[in-house]
Amino acid sequence: MLAAPAPADGPARGSIHQYEAWLHRDSPTSPDLIGPPGQKVIPLVRGGAKTTRPCATVFGYLPYWSSSTNLRYDLLTHIACFSVEVNADGTLGNDHGWPWTSLINTAHANGVKVVLVATLFDSTDIYTLITTPSYKNAFFANIKAKMLEGAADGLNIDFEGSGSAWKAHINGFMADLTAYLHAELPGSEVTFAGPAVNWGNDWDLPGLAASCDGIFIMGYAFWGSWSSTSGPNAPLTGGSYNITDTVENQYAAVTQNNPEKLILGVPYYGHHWKTASADARSSVVTYYGSTRFYDDQPASQSYGVIWEDLSQTPWYRWYDGGWQQVWFDNADSLGLKYDLAIAHDLQGVGMWALGYDGARPELWDVLSLKFGGCSTGCCDMDGDGRVDSADVQLFLYCLAGPDYTFVEGNFCLSGDTDADADVDMLDLATFQLEYGQ
Repeated sequence: MLAAPAPADGPARGSIHQYEAWLHRDSPTSPDLIGPPGQKVIPLVRGGAKTTRPCATVFGYLPYWSSSTNLRYDLLTHIACFSVEVNADGTLGNDHGWPWTSLINTAHANGVKVVLVATLFDSTDIYTLITTPSYKNAFFANIKAKMLEGAADGLNIDFEGSGSAWKAHINGFMADLTAYLHAELPGSEVTFAGPAVNWGNDWDLPGLAASCDGIFIMGYAFWGSWSSTSGPNAPLTGGSYNITDTVENQYAAVTQNNPEKLILGVPYYGHHWKTASADARSSVVTYYGSTRFYDDQPASQSYGVIWEDLSQTPWYRWYDGGWQQVWFDNADSLGLKYDLAIAHDLQGVGMWALGYDGARPELWDVLSLKFGGCSTGCCDMDGDGRVDSADVQLFLYCLAGPDYTFVEGNFCLSGDTDADADVDMLDLATFQLEYGQ
C-alpha cells in the first residue's frame, strides 16, 4: 500500500531538520530518553565504560521522537539532542522534555558527549535575535541554564531560514556565543549546522568555522519534495553540486586550512516518489515523503538494488499502478562518503538521524570499519580521537598543580596521565609527548 502524499502545508523548502520538526510538532518525546522520574543527571565520565572509541568524531542527531534503544555508544562520540526551540526575544520555547536523563546518563557513563541542539527556523526571528543585544544576551543566559540542567557537554546551533540578511550577522553571533560558553562552561563545545551548498554566496564559511568549534555540514537534501525529477539525496559525485564539491569547493578554505573544524553529515533517510517512468531521474508525478533506512534496506533487497554510477548512490523501484522510486543511502554509499572525510582529515562524520536505522546493523558496521577501534588514552581532552591544538587550552585550564583535585567526571580526567587525581607538571611532560601523535 502506498503512503499518502507528503502534506502540502509544511515548510516549502526547509531542511529535513525543519520539515521533520514541523511534522512531529505534536509528537511526545520518546519515554526511553527521559526515563523514570527522580533520576539525577550524571556528568560525563571520560572514556567511560568503553575500552575503545571511534578514531574520529561521530556526531549523531537524535530527534526527540526517536528511541535510543539501538544506539551503539562504542561507535559514537557525540549525541546531539534535537531540540530545544528558541524564540526571537531570547527566551526558550518547547524543550521536548529536556533533560533527557536516561539518555544523558547512559551516554555519559559510556564516555559519549551529549550536545543540546537549539533550533530556530524563521529568518526574521533569527535576524531579530542575533542583532538585538538584549535578546542575544538573554539567549546566552537561558541556554547556559538549560545546558547546566542536563549536564550538556556542548551546544549545536541549528538556525535555518531563507534570505541573506541574518547570514551577514551569524558569524559575530557565533563568536560571541562560543566565547561566552567557553568562559562560563569550560570544556563545552559549540557547533553550527551548516549548509552543503553556499547558495548565493550568502555565507562566509571560513569566518563561520573560525567563530565556533565546528560545523556540522548537512550533507543531504540535494533532491527532495521540490524536485521535478527523482534523484539522489546525497550524491557523492555527478552534476554541478554533490558531496565532493561540498568538501572540496564549497568549504575549500576550511578543508585546506582547518579540516578539524568540519563534520560531514550524511543521511539515514531517503526520498520516495511516484514517477512518470521506470527510468532513473524520471519526472515526478507525486512526492510521498522521506523514508527510513530500516525500511529501505529490506525493501531494496526485495525489489532489487540499482546502483547509479553517476552519483555513487543506490535506489530501487517497483510498479504499483504506476512507477515508484526510492533513492536512499546504504552502507556502500555512506562508506564512500566516509572515505572522503578521511581523505581530507576532517574532524569526523555524523548523521541525520540516529534511530532511522532501527535495529539493523549495517550502518553501525560501516562506522566500525571506517572509524572503530581506537583505544581510550590520555591527553585527548575534547574526546575527538586526536591530541592537537584544541586540547592545549583545555589542558592548560586543568593544569592547577599537585594536590588540586578536580571533580570526578570532569574533562580534566583526560589530562591526569598518572592517575593521581590532579593535573600537574608531571602530566604536562606526558601531554607534550602525546601532542601531535
